[in-house]
Amino acid sequence: MKLEDYPKTYNNVVKNSAYANFDRRTIVFATLAQAVEPGSVVTSTGTLYTSGTDALLCLSYAEAGSDVPVIVADRLIYVYPEAIRAVMGSATNAALAALTANGNIRLTSDDAVIAE
Repeated sequence: MKLEDYPKTYNNVVKNSAYANFDRRTIVFATLAQAVEPGSVVTSTGTLYTSGTDALLCLSYAEAGSDVPVIVADRLIYVYPEAIRAVMGSATNAALAALTANGNIRLTSDDAVIAE
């Protein structure tokens, strides 16, 4: 089953975290430009990430609007890159680089594809 086939949750994005108290935080965006889901990457201003170093990984669903709380990845966390790929499309590589630049967020290995 592909990731797009069912609603995603925190567990579809997060593989492991060293300390559950530090792996996520809630940010209230004054304006969230569009709806997000676990695996979406946004900037600190609430716009969808396209490039640059300002990147936050969403771990919850949220509708676009004003004063919107969103749970985002914080530190000491391993995430599945394929969950981000399923949401971010062409911005995936830049988003992964921005998210992992400071070492607080790390990526698991991609799932191996076994030929039958």
